[in-house]
Amino acid sequence: MDLVGTVMGLATIPMALLSVVSVISGVALLLSGAWMVVVGGIVAFAVGLIVAALLEFVVKGLDAAALAVLERRGRRAGRLVGLLSGILPMLVVLGWEYLCLTRIMATQARPELLWFWSYGVATGPWTIFAQYVGSDQRTSCGIRAYAGHLAYWLLSALVLICHVPHWLAFAAMLLPAILPITVGTLLATADREALRNVRI
Repeated sequence: MDLVGTVMGLATIPMALLSVVSVISGVALLLSGAWMVVVGGIVAFAVGLIVAALLEFVVKGLDAAALAVLERRGRRAGRLVGLLSGILPMLVVLGWEYLCLTRIMATQARPELLWFWSYGVATGPWTIFAQYVGSDQRTSCGIRAYAGHLAYWLLSALVLICHVPHWLAFAAMLLPAILPITVGTLLATADREALRNVRI
């Protein structure tokens, strides 16, 4: 976990810088008269925080269900429910990021400002939520947030630079999601007490 922690620690530097630039871009868009996209982004950001909290509530329920199924019906059935606990939150995160990119970039304004603004709106809710959850949720939420940043970079490069079809770009976003899906599945079917001391 030391290597993983070091890599993730280094990855937070560009993520933090991009988040700061996102706020600056929002101010620049506001001053340039593109206030609708800024207000819409702020509202979307607030909705994203609510979705993140609701999603974690659903994940906790799925985790409890996975353990119950594991005890009653065996490992295979329990792991299937646990897999849903790993997949569902990442699909929500990736879908959210796709909508943020496509909706915000469709606005008439300077594209570089729009991209930075969309980055903050798309990734911010998951990142901020991961900072305030309890220690038992920090691992899954943190890895989910990191994967969301990587997926957004990949989506942006494929759609805006390479002009890849959107369905293919969205499918490619699943690559950074493999780790959080795996961790979410394992956490859903593993001993919580043994994993409580894991830190990111």
